[in-house]
Order: sequence, then C-alpha cells, then structure tokens
Amino acid sequence: MINVGIIRYPGSNCDLETFRYFNFNDENKCFFIWHKETDFSLLNDLDLLVLPGGFAFGDRIYNKATENYIISPGTMALQSPVSILIQEAVNRNIAILGICNGFQILTQMNLLPGKLLLNDCKKFVCKKVKCNVSYEDIKNSTELYIANSYGKYVNNEKLKNDECYFLRYEDKSIAGVCNMKKKIFGMMPHPERNNLDFKNTFFQMLFYQEQIIEPNYQMIFDKSIKELMFSEHISYKTTKKYLRNLHTKEPWVVQGPGENAGIVDIGKSPDGTEYCIAIRIESHNHPTFIDPFEGAATGVGGILRDIFTMGARPIGILDFLRFGVDTNSNQLLNKAIQGISYYGNCIGVPNIGGDLYLHPSYNTNPLVNVGCLGILKKENIIYGNVKNNNNYLIYVGSKTGNEGINGAAMASNTFANSNVSEELKSNVQKSDPFLEKLLLEACCEIADKKLADGMQDMGAGGMLCATLEVVKRGIEKTEIQDLGCEIYLDKVPTKYDMEFNNILISESQERMLIVANETNLPKISEIFEKWDLEYAVIGKTNNSSKYQVYYNNKLLYSDNIFNLDSPEDYINIPTKYTKVNQTHPTKIKNPHLWTMYDSTVGNRTLKGPDKPGHYAILDIYEVNKQLILTWGETFDKCYEKMKLFENVKPLCIVNCLNFGDPKYSLYDLRETIIDLGSKCKLHNIPVVGGNVSLYNTTNTQSIRPTPILLMMGITT
Repeated sequence: MINVGIIRYPGSNCDLETFRYFNFNDENKCFFIWHKETDFSLLNDLDLLVLPGGFAFGDRIYNKATENYIISPGTMALQSPVSILIQEAVNRNIAILGICNGFQILTQMNLLPGKLLLNDCKKFVCKKVKCNVSYEDIKNSTELYIANSYGKYVNNEKLKNDECYFLRYEDKSIAGVCNMKKKIFGMMPHPERNNLDFKNTFFQMLFYQEQIIEPNYQMIFDKSIKELMFSEHISYKTTKKYLRNLHTKEPWVVQGPGENAGIVDIGKSPDGTEYCIAIRIESHNHPTFIDPFEGAATGVGGILRDIFTMGARPIGILDFLRFGVDTNSNQLLNKAIQGISYYGNCIGVPNIGGDLYLHPSYNTNPLVNVGCLGILKKENIIYGNVKNNNNYLIYVGSKTGNEGINGAAMASNTFANSNVSEELKSNVQKSDPFLEKLLLEACCEIADKKLADGMQDMGAGGMLCATLEVVKRGIEKTEIQDLGCEIYLDKVPTKYDMEFNNILISESQERMLIVANETNLPKISEIFEKWDLEYAVIGKTNNSSKYQVYYNNKLLYSDNIFNLDSPEDYINIPTKYTKVNQTHPTKIKNPHLWTMYDSTVGNRTLKGPDKPGHYAILDIYEVNKQLILTWGETFDKCYEKMKLFENVKPLCIVNCLNFGDPKYSLYDLRETIIDLGSKCKLHNIPVVGGNVSLYNTTNTQSIRPTPILLMMGITT
C-alpha cells in the first residue's frame, strides 16, 4: 500500500483533483494535511507528500484575507506551520512532489535548486504541451497541461547530475527537476489534469525498484562505507605518511596519537593515586560555513566526547577562530560564537582560552578549531577498542536520524562556490548539550566503576566508523587476528523509518558506543537508566574477520575488516605554495567576546580568557600543581610563552593543521610537520594527538596555511 499525504492550503484550486489523481487504487491511502498542521505523526508510514498546484493562497501575501496584499507566488505558503512538517519529511527521506505552485514553494524553501520566473510572454498560459521523461532507464514522452504565469524555470547553479532534470518540454527547456538524492521532485505541468500515463511513470520512478526489485544491499553499503572510510577526513590517506614522523614518545606519555585523545602522566596525589590529563584538538570548519551555530556547537560537543570516552572528566575547552573580513563572515562569526557558548555553558565545562584572527582568505572557509582537556585517574583509562571475540557493542544516547549523512565525505572536499545548498545543510548535525551532560556523567561513572572494556564516540562516520575502529584497534592491541563483528541495525534507536545504510553512517550527535562483557551489562544498564538515557545492544564481536551488517536477522553486508583500510594517497607535492595571500591576519582583541563564555565553572580557572595573553592556567588540586596552556600558529610562539613561567615542565603538544586543497598546499603542510617534528624532538616535547583539515578551498582559492598548536605544561 502506498500512503499519500496532500497538503491543503486555503483557496487551493487543484487539491481535490490531486486527491482523486493519487487515490487511484483501493489498496492505497490518500489523505489531506491542513496547512496549519505540525503533528509529525502524520508522516509515519507516509510514502509520498504532495504540494498541489493552483492555490491562490500561495500567490499573494496579506495579514488578513480582507485587507491589502501583494503578489508573490509561494511566499505566503512558506509562512504556514506545515512548512515544519515538509522539512521533517525531508529529514525522514520521504518522497515529496511539488506541482506548479507547489514546485514554487520547494524552490523557495531551498529544497530544490533554481527558481521560477514570470513567463517570457508576461501572461498566464494554459495549454497541453508535449513533455519528455528521462529518469535513469525510464525514457518516454507524454502530453501534460500547463496553467501558469510563473512557469519559467531558471537555475544558474549547474547540477552535478543532469538526470536531476527528469522532465523537459519539447524545446528542451526544463519542466521538472529533482534533488540529488532523487527524493524531492518539482514540476510545472499539472499531471492531475487527466493524465494517467504520467502517474504510472511517476510511481515507477519513485517506487518501482523498491517494490519489485530487491535492492543490492551489498553494493549500496559497499559504496557508502568505502566513500566514508576512504575519505581524507577519516583515513588521513594523504597525510599519515608525514605525520608518522612526528616526535610522539617520552616517559610521561601514557597514550600518544591514534586514540580518541592523548594522555600524559601528571604525578600522584598525596594518597598515592596516579593522575593523568587527556588532551585533544579538532576542527569543525566546513560545517561552520554551512551552518555556523550548529557547526560550531557540534564541534564543541564532539571534542568533549573525545575526552570523556577515555574515562576523563573534561575540565576546560579552548576555541581558535579564523574568519573572513566581509559582512557574511561577520554574521558567521557571531553565530559561531553563540554556538560555542551555548554548548560549553550548558554542559558546564569552562572555556579557558583561545584567539580570533581575521583574514580575507577565510571569507568562504572559516576555521573553528576546538581544544579540550580532562582529568582522570590512571587506573580508570578506557581505550577505544574491543578486548575479545565475545564483547557486546552497546549504543547509548540520542536516537539516530538523517543528520550528518556523509558529513565526513563532505569535509574531505572543496567547496565549488560560496552558495550553501539544502543538501550541504543536511550534512551538518544538530546539537543537544543537555543530553551530552547526561552522557558525560554516565560515562564517567562507568569509568569510575571500571565496567567498560572499551568506549568510542560516534563522531565522523557515525556508528560505522565507531564500530570499525574499536574492532581494528582490538586487532592491533590483542593477538586475536581474526576479530570481526556483527551489527544489528534493527536494534538501533531511530527517530523515524530510515534507509538501512543511513542508520549505519548517520552522524547524529550525542551518541556513544560502549564495549563491555556480558557480566557487566546489567550494571551498565542500571547507570544508563539512572541518567535517563536510551540504550541498546546493537552488535557483538566474533572470530569472523568480517564486518557484517544485519537487519531482522537478514545479512545485508559482509566484507573482510582489512578490506576497509584506505590505501595511502600519494599526491605530487608542489614545489611551492603560491595560491594564497600570505599577509598576516588581524588579531581581534574584544574582551566582550569572551564574556559570552562561562570561564569559571568548575572552579579551576586561575587565568582564563578574561585577561590578555596566549595562555591559560588551571588548578589541578588533586596533585597540588598547576597546568599551563599556551597556543599559537608556530612551535616557537607556544614554547616562548611557556618558558616565561618558572618551574614549569612542558608535557606535550597537540596540533590542528588547517590547509587548502592538497594539490596546492601539500608543500606547506609537509614543511610545517617537518619543522614541528624537529623542534618537538629538540625540546623533548611529544606530539600526543592532532587533526588535519584539508580542502579548505572555495573556487580554487585556499586559506592561508593555518596550523594551530596547543602546548601543555605543569608546575614542578
């Protein structure tokens, strides 16, 4: 049965005939949705949402129907509450069709590219026209009625796939367009005006392959999995050959690069307890340009999870901002700061420092780098790996939705232009710091009670990357070379019905993966219930050497774990990097900026962002010492600031290497790593972690090379 919902706006001219058109079979369900509806349950089990054409309500704007108005097709309908329902249907990947004025609304909501203009003749036109359908292997011709004034479709942005123009008039002009995912369709002709042939064609386009042909899940999953796992953002395929030469080992290093965070020993408390500091830095650059509030906020959320997934309690965050100098950049900056403060303030971790610089090269590629550190007892460290072939994989946190699909792949590409499409916006996750606070407390309690064999944040690549990483690290750290796992997608808590592969690769925020043995499952469950968290056992390790995905006991995908390792990518190194204006950026000294951040919560901040200087001081009362943090774009700047303090031992450094397209920037990246490696070795300061953010390029214009270095020392 196909369920069809038809949005009914007041004054619609074509709603009744659209209902009759789609209610063509007693086995199908067709129903109206009033334009003021916001009940998401109406979308449950919905197969198609239709925005009919011909509604006069959508053609004009007014305060009251009896008062003055202006003509602006589609604008009034955008203000209807049902727009929220339309957006939710997009989030759920429900098929959407907009006809004539409905098409107009979809373009105005930026759900379809382009726009509709007044006809060249400047008049209303009603006539039957010949149209050609071209959609995958469906090719035919049909006759349809047009009835419009605003029927001229234009699109200045070239679509990546010409098949998105699924319907054309005889003169080759565009009559219908769909989005890249082929879930949202818009067309100017009116199929409901007695054209049954097109209805059959359209339903074949939407549902034929789903209902008649069993999808090749092995192929679908293979494409999604390898696109993500082989992306630069996850695999570091271009840079790992350089990074492995960094100086990473000293006696006080407990964990170097390769885990969720680096860990260094800071000594014992008076009662003999050994304490450590976990530290990490990450970037959230592309998401910030697309959606600055959520992009920056989720950057904070992600770095916090990297810290408490190691069993550490976060005690400080730092943000390093690089933005452009135009009006749009100023707007992006203000929203990014709001996102950072919202997340950090809500979760109760102080923002203890950072900096802000402006430069034209960041106009369309702003940088948001976030650092975080946490304290933990050495005996409570949790690593991100499984320990044996009978571990349970436990999902906890937010329900999974279609947020952030292919986010890591998006971050591994340049921007073609400065326009932000709805498809790009869908790659940015949504944040919930209140839920993250519950996760933090639950995970810290699990660490204190030593109940987890392993723990991993579901960040880039979502559940796919998290489950693969714990198994791969398990193979590296144990002698069990045939470790594998099976994943049960039907056990994953989801917000709504989702495509199977999207459940696996979703990057919904505030989710963790706990690795545990059967004995500790009941105790872990009690902790999650105490903190009101939803959880489920979504997988188990085995001796198969394979990564296997199931849904309702049906095997959808299977491949050897080692086939999912990305090969190194050897890009030719340019002799010199000359694309970017190498002028120095302008530092912004704005004390009001830092007052938006809670810098004193936790009662450890001895010197925070309220006072000038590229350094912060934290009280580590557990061991009667102080932590000193310094930062800059060069090792020398960090080290010179650190040496101003007496009796301070530099412990480590973490780096966030922000560069443009590697075709142009690899020379500068390599030189930066060589310089960092030699100076770290000279001064016995190990690199314990970091991040590489490439492809910060728009229209071939790259950012200036921007390494962000964060150094940490401790009083002796």
